[in-house]
Amino acid sequence: MNPSEPHWGFLLYKGIRMNKKIRTIREKIDAIDREVFQLLIDRLEAVTAIGEVKKEEGLPILDQSRENAIYEKIDSLFSEKEATFLKNIYQSIITESKKAEQ
Repeated sequence: MNPSEPHWGFLLYKGIRMNKKIRTIREKIDAIDREVFQLLIDRLEAVTAIGEVKKEEGLPILDQSRENAIYEKIDSLFSEKEATFLKNIYQSIITESKKAEQ
């Protein structure tokens, strides 16, 4: 029997024996992660460009109104559970963005 073929509902995924349903969902997560990674890199490039403009014009890195607007947008578009999830992630994104702008 080929170890990567189904056996009692299990398959090998990246060398790990795994339920077929879980494997399918994880493959979807992996594809989403690749997209998220690229979007975050695109965002980093935009943030870096903003940082350069702020330096040229002597503007502060922190723009609290922009930060607040992001959180307000999240609250207006998503359920409480989703908004909490996204705002926790965005806290890290915003923190790292400020570092990249410097």
